[in-house]
Amino acid sequence: MPVPDIVRHAPLAEEILESHRYLARGDDAGWDSYRAHVYRVINFARALCPTAPDGDDKLATAAAFHDLAVFDTLDYLVPSIQAQDGWLQRTGRQAWSEELAVVIAEHHRLTRYGADRPHAALAEAMRRADLIDVSQGLIRFGLPKTFVREVRRCFDASGFFTRVIPLGTVRAVRARQQPGFLRPRNALARSGHSGADS
Repeated sequence: MPVPDIVRHAPLAEEILESHRYLARGDDAGWDSYRAHVYRVINFARALCPTAPDGDDKLATAAAFHDLAVFDTLDYLVPSIQAQDGWLQRTGRQAWSEELAVVIAEHHRLTRYGADRPHAALAEAMRRADLIDVSQGLIRFGLPKTFVREVRRCFDASGFFTRVIPLGTVRAVRARQQPGFLRPRNALARSGHSGADS
């Protein structure tokens, strides 16, 4: 499978990440490792997703926002989608709102997001890209092992998986939060996008 060149700098993702850095509450190392995860997802999704109008910009946006609120809660799909909606509105990209809400809401789905469903190309590419990274490259969906290894080597996201997520889990248990990342349709409804995936 041919793969694109590795994206090492995505201006739109950088703009979003820098303007939301305050959400890390001073955890610069955690934020930098989240940034690395974002770049891994962008690169894997670009290799998996057919070209589409504004595809790279949509991927950069959804990737930057997809786990954004994990520094505060395990119920992070809703606040991540809401933060994305606000940014899309402020930057005149509100036409992307429904599609990118679905992309974020469905990115933890373990089974295929059906090709006949709305926004399937980007949602499925993002779901697969995130799973490639979460599985540490054990799952590759046909991407060459060398490509996956090189993307992972270029961007060190280890702190995101070994520190940010575990600390978020501890905070969630203490606060008795529900793991909202497991309920995509519920997240779409609560973020004002009910029916966007059907």
